[in-house]
Amino acid sequence: MKKFFLLLLLVPGWQRCRAADTTGLGIPIGRQWIHESIDREQGEAVRMVKSAVDSSLFNDARQRESTIQALTSTVDTIQTAIEEMDLGTRRTMVYLSALNHTLTQYLRESRFSQISPGEAPDLIRNFQDMMHADLEDSSVATCVTGVPYQIARINLDGFDQNFGYRVGKAIIYREYAADHPDSVLGKLLDEYAEFLNEPFTDTIIARIARDYPVLVYTYATSFTPVGQAIRRNPDSLVHQIVLIGRSQDPIRLLPFLDYLASGEYTIAGLEKISQDDDAYYGLVVRTIMDMNRRKTAGEPVIGMQAMEDEVKVRSLKYVREVNDLHESPDPVRFASIDKFTPEELYYMLINGEEEIYTSSYVGVFKRMMQRMNPPHGDELLMSVYFDKFRRFLSMAAAYNTLDSFLHSMNEMNSTTLMQYFITGLEQTPDIEDAVDVADAFGSINDQVLNRFLEHEVELNFLRVSGRGDQRGKVIYAILAKLFHGRESSDQDSVWSRDIAARFNLPPLDVVPFSSLLPDTGKTVNEEAFFYADKDGYESFNSFKTDFPKGLWRMYQPNKYWMMITSAKGMPVTIYVKLPMATPDDDDSGQNVLTAYLDTKDIHPTVYIHRGHSYHVEATISQIQNTARLVMLGSCGGYNSLAGVLDIAPDAQIISSKQTGSMYVNEPILRIIEEYIRTGKNLDWINIWAKLNEQFRSDPRYFALFQDYIPPYRNLGAIFIKAYRKLVRNNQPDNIARKN
Repeated sequence: MKKFFLLLLLVPGWQRCRAADTTGLGIPIGRQWIHESIDREQGEAVRMVKSAVDSSLFNDARQRESTIQALTSTVDTIQTAIEEMDLGTRRTMVYLSALNHTLTQYLRESRFSQISPGEAPDLIRNFQDMMHADLEDSSVATCVTGVPYQIARINLDGFDQNFGYRVGKAIIYREYAADHPDSVLGKLLDEYAEFLNEPFTDTIIARIARDYPVLVYTYATSFTPVGQAIRRNPDSLVHQIVLIGRSQDPIRLLPFLDYLASGEYTIAGLEKISQDDDAYYGLVVRTIMDMNRRKTAGEPVIGMQAMEDEVKVRSLKYVREVNDLHESPDPVRFASIDKFTPEELYYMLINGEEEIYTSSYVGVFKRMMQRMNPPHGDELLMSVYFDKFRRFLSMAAAYNTLDSFLHSMNEMNSTTLMQYFITGLEQTPDIEDAVDVADAFGSINDQVLNRFLEHEVELNFLRVSGRGDQRGKVIYAILAKLFHGRESSDQDSVWSRDIAARFNLPPLDVVPFSSLLPDTGKTVNEEAFFYADKDGYESFNSFKTDFPKGLWRMYQPNKYWMMITSAKGMPVTIYVKLPMATPDDDDSGQNVLTAYLDTKDIHPTVYIHRGHSYHVEATISQIQNTARLVMLGSCGGYNSLAGVLDIAPDAQIISSKQTGSMYVNEPILRIIEEYIRTGKNLDWINIWAKLNEQFRSDPRYFALFQDYIPPYRNLGAIFIKAYRKLVRNNQPDNIARKN
């Protein structure tokens, strides 16, 4: 009987009949509730999939249809088979509960992009495999090897009574540790705590220490079971991290772990120099330069990411000081950086991308060039081993200093540099450099240089094509199309629609009002975020003025968040996380609001970030894949753009080249909210034309507005979307290049 019904599980066309109860099979009343729960989850999952019909979440209509079939007829078949097998009440409930758990987790994790909706067929197939193994009294551990982590984990949790459950869990734990070394230590506190004392966990911790020493340090200094495991770990590098944790200034010492372990630096020596901020900044810059030298020479380097993070933190300290003194005369404003070398100023610029003001950038760049005697930009780049030089050149293009930088070297070297700027993008570990190139093109107004870069892109496309380099072909095919066909802003509409068509992307120049509506209901839901600092309170108070009485209503149910709803026009509700007194209160407020939205099954389509860029990560963590518009209100660097698009591939992003200003944010938000309230499509070209005219009459803010990037001009975001689409569909040869 078991084998007969297991065969039926493999017949997708076998539909279960429906009658008065859930299945029409005379199910005992005590089990009808679990079938009803499964049916509800099926319905929600199918609605979610259908709402994503035009989304890049699915490769094509066939994948979407197979997903719907898995969630409907295949799940129906499994339910029927479970009921018709003579398993007894307890075991029947085990399988039905496991199936319900699988659907519930699939729905939840799809909404937060932890699993792709298109993986439903594989998820259900793996569930069948585990159920088959359990029915045959075999180990479910055989069903997790080679299976994507999220699929194996979701299904395995439903078979925790199987004798192979712990072995299977150990397998997926070790796979997770290999794929996600940056987050596995946290899971040892709960989900995988049972493996904390296993010898293979010691090996995992030692491996993590080499790539994420700061993370290991954080746990090593904690009073947790994971901290205890790290402190007793026998690995020499882990032991050095533990010693650093006992020093007077461990945070500043930790990035030098590699040099401490080799004996080149000592803890006592670093503790002394770390007391002087300027001297310490000079040391971290010299050390990251040495790390890049060693990396270029092919030597292994431990803790490079930690040192890069430290350089950024220290650079931003000076950038913020200069920003804060923006109303002071230059001798006062730039006094804190006047003693630094060109290399130290260079690192300030490339690490200040997301926060530096235009005037701050100009002042730092000017001093960097003055400190070079004579000023030779090529020599500067060689001295830093071309560390993040594409970001530097992209920023120089954005702030109109690229020309002066290129003229600081002879023509042959400047030509070689710009060739190097374009060449070798396929060799980089991620696409950040390619995004920098795309962003730079959006800022370069020199048509001669533009044509030169177009030609170099063409040559590189031919080069990688000749080698059969698929990734390189994707990168250069996209750049070729982005670089060609847009000579002026007058062509924005035609160009953006052509790009969308070429890469099979949703419209770039418009957000249809219909796409802002949820699967069910008629209310456009939005979420806005304000944070615990002076800027947060000022921005929030200004934000409230965007919603005039008579057109909008405000309601604050508790101290953490408030609702703004439309009183006329289309139904719109904005859920606003209020700025709190402390960062901890901020976290509490966000948790309260998130819990409310989850309880009410509310999934916003518009997200508004207000505040400094160092709060952006917290905002991005709250975005769901329903997002269609995300206004960052601050710099949209690569990490921010990629973070948003990781979660919501179809989202359009408004960002700024520098820290956002509420004097610009508010007019942008006012016109957006009015379009939404009146049910209009967000036509960015028309909206930006109106805003441009509005700001032109006020010179104080016109320059700031020019730093804001509308979705159809955000070449970095467009590149990321197109790259992911082409990689998923494996179609670089289908993109027409310049003739």
